[in-house]
Amino acid sequence: MANVLNKYAESLLEVAKGQGVEHSVYADLLEIKKAVAKDAAFTAFADNPKVSHESRKAFVAETFKGVDTPLKNLLNILADRKQLGYLPGIADAYVTYYNAANEQAKMKVESVYALSTEELDALGKVFIEKTGYKKLLIENIINESLIGGIRATIGTTVYDGSVINELNQLSKSFQKQ
Repeated sequence: MANVLNKYAESLLEVAKGQGVEHSVYADLLEIKKAVAKDAAFTAFADNPKVSHESRKAFVAETFKGVDTPLKNLLNILADRKQLGYLPGIADAYVTYYNAANEQAKMKVESVYALSTEELDALGKVFIEKTGYKKLLIENIINESLIGGIRATIGTTVYDGSVINELNQLSKSFQKQ
């Protein structure tokens, strides 16, 4: 199924880019995912094989009035194929393709306290130089178990400069002796 989600997302990005609306489609998909992810009624509707073709089309037409044409077309295709439940997965795949195309990545910064905008900007600049990305989308997460310092995660790479990590490394070195 991941392959299907990727094909939908990749095609959507290609068409949206061609029409110059890839940024608004990105924003719309994030909003749609946030809205439907926690909506049990949407999930029940999307997964119900007894819902008629007309009802699905009417739902798309009424619910997604303001979205750009490429996204509306995809939503109609999903409604036709009874695949509206794929929306959250397609949104995730689109974000991955969009980020790669725009040389950006999500960065999770864990710290003991909330970092200021200036501190996050400074960290972003350091990691942009280190990774070569053009832009990092930084999320600050409070994690008091770090004791101090930060732990940054970009994709699957973890940069751990926390006090707890240093203590663990010190403990391991003592155990080796």
